[in-house]
Amino acid sequence: MIPPRRILMIDDDVNLTTVIRIALEAKGYAFFSAQSATEGLEAIKKVEPDLIILDVIMEDFVAGFRVVRELRTAAADSPYKRFERIPILMLTSVTSKTTVDFSGRVNTALLPVDAFIEKPVKPSELFAKIEELFADRKTPHADAENESATV
Repeated sequence: MIPPRRILMIDDDVNLTTVIRIALEAKGYAFFSAQSATEGLEAIKKVEPDLIILDVIMEDFVAGFRVVRELRTAAADSPYKRFERIPILMLTSVTSKTTVDFSGRVNTALLPVDAFIEKPVKPSELFAKIEELFADRKTPHADAENESATV
């Protein structure tokens, strides 16, 4: 039996996290959450998620960007190195708060995430994006399995 895919949501909005938890668990996902960048980085090591849903503005205006930087530029000896290829879906209201539009900068050096959705989000849009990000991954931890098979 294939275990359910694990989704970690790092967001300080408890109400939004609860709604998304209910919706994703109803779809069969294993859901975990953290309420800050610091808590989220610790949770990544414990949960070993298959996907991260990440807010930007939490304990400060760039908290989510710090999480992305830690994962995407991890040194070889970093505990986050093995997570550098986990899909990150940035779900945030940063554009409306800062007036800087990040949506066109996805998958660039400035914003090395796999997808960007501005809050508020329609559930159908969120589910479609999650399914799109998982489309190439037949089983949970596909990257880790592929890497160990080639070593």
